[in-house]
Amino acid sequence: MLSAVSIFLSVFQLINASPAIFSVYDDLLAFPKYEIVISETYISNTEASALLSKTSPLTLPQSSKPSESTTSFSDQTDEPKSTNSDLHVSHELIYFHQEPYLCKIPLLETPMRNETLEQETRAAERQELARATVRGWELLQELEDECLYFISGWWSYSFCHNSEVTQFHQLAPQPGKIGPPKRDPSTKQFVLGRVTTQDNDRAISWKKSNRNAEMNTRKSTPRMELQAKGGTRYLVQRLEGGTICDLTGKPRKIEVQFHCSPTATDRIGYIKELVTCSYLMAIYTPRLCDDVAFLPPKENKAHTITCHTVVPDKDLAKMVELQAAGTQLGPESPEAETVEPPKIVGGIVLGAGKWINIDSERMPIPDDFSDEFSQQDDAIVEIIARAKSKTEGGQVEVATEADLKKLDLDPEMIETLRKEVQKLANEKGWKIEIIDAPGQTRKILGIVDGNDDDEEGAGEKNDDLSNKDEL
Repeated sequence: MLSAVSIFLSVFQLINASPAIFSVYDDLLAFPKYEIVISETYISNTEASALLSKTSPLTLPQSSKPSESTTSFSDQTDEPKSTNSDLHVSHELIYFHQEPYLCKIPLLETPMRNETLEQETRAAERQELARATVRGWELLQELEDECLYFISGWWSYSFCHNSEVTQFHQLAPQPGKIGPPKRDPSTKQFVLGRVTTQDNDRAISWKKSNRNAEMNTRKSTPRMELQAKGGTRYLVQRLEGGTICDLTGKPRKIEVQFHCSPTATDRIGYIKELVTCSYLMAIYTPRLCDDVAFLPPKENKAHTITCHTVVPDKDLAKMVELQAAGTQLGPESPEAETVEPPKIVGGIVLGAGKWINIDSERMPIPDDFSDEFSQQDDAIVEIIARAKSKTEGGQVEVATEADLKKLDLDPEMIETLRKEVQKLANEKGWKIEIIDAPGQTRKILGIVDGNDDDEEGAGEKNDDLSNKDEL
């Protein structure tokens, strides 16, 4: 009776993936075995020393009154209470940012080895693996007469259960039509692996055999094995006899892995070429999840290492009082610290989510825009044309052609510019200035007296003409 109970426990441990089993595939960074929690409660130097010396504060003389932190350390700890009798704790003193912390570390004792139990466990494992292999093949028979497809760049792949795996180029998909990719008949198709005649006969005999008879089922199951990696079990089927490889001169072959995926439909996860003309395909299916042996391993919760700040005995009451006062006031709103004032550029709020169209208010032009170059000490300003207003007589003065050539200006361009500015000014006074500043592009400005808008328009036109003149 005891032997039967031991075998049952070993099988149960195998199926449920005991967290005590270590695997080299465990990702310790993603799934650490321990997590450190800094508690908000405090512990005094006296209690910390007692715990470090393996003397519980509860065994101190009755005249020694335990402080408030003793209760908080034992009752308010963040780690869950374990029901495992093998779970023990040790205490370590660490320093973080020059502050002392007393940490309580859970320790798991390794159970004593029992060779008899280990042999029985291995035998139970073999029986369980054989049962899971047969059961897994039975669940996969629901894929009979179905094909799965996978598209990767230029190539498309198809997997037909109990048939073959092919690689081909698909026809261009037609708009509005959804369906599996169709092979382009003008291109070659490669068979990566197919079910052999022997495996086909086994599959047919499996259908005809009595599914309740274990011996008949085991004999008729096609070549398929159960493998485990990182606590995950999956079925593997190796298909050979594919199209002859041009590089190796041997038939192509492929290994097909069937993984349990509870939240997905039948699909091909990926396919890759391990070596020349030797491939690996992973298929995720919810059908295998009907057997507990193929379920993903349960996530093991990390053991908690709880650390408490160590304070002097005389400061303990004050620290506890300050902590209680802070709790009553409540934490400050984290949103208030991160809120920034809105940024405004040219009267427009950045990030306000408002469209700025052509009818919106234009950004004001700075008052010193026209004096940008004239304010520079080294800037040279020369007036090449000017005119008084009509009320002042309307006299027009223009530099001679020789003077314009000395300034490296085109007389025809200046004459065209003069007519435009004069037309823009109408009866007002105007002038044309040339500004040369070190390190700056030469500017030709047309300025109309008492009309900022006209100055701006004339300036823009003159800028274009000045650039043409330089070229």
